[in-house]
Amino acid sequence: MSASRPSKYRAALDVLQRSRDRLVDEMTDQVLDQADDLMESGYLFNEFLESQGTRLHFLSLLVAQLEQSAEQAEEAEASEAAESIRNRETNRPRRSRPKAKKLTEQASRESETGEA
Repeated sequence: MSASRPSKYRAALDVLQRSRDRLVDEMTDQVLDQADDLMESGYLFNEFLESQGTRLHFLSLLVAQLEQSAEQAEEAEASEAAESIRNRETNRPRRSRPKAKKLTEQASRESETGEA
């Protein structure tokens, strides 16, 4: 994944995680405000769990799905980048030495072996 541009999944995750933090904070305040009523009445406690728990559960499922999609997109992008690099390396033209340098090296080898 490019560091300068997060994927759309990561951008959506950021929004949902901030929303989840706000939701959990609101739920915490509600629990503290209604602590006595929630402890005394099983009905109120169950009602609270059904309404707030369901919201939090579905939000968590959505966050998990987006995280999975973001990871898959990042893996695919990394794989494509690696493949692109491999293709560039295998298709890179060979650098040949200048002819003068080849002749100099050849002459040097011949003089070492005594060939003429």
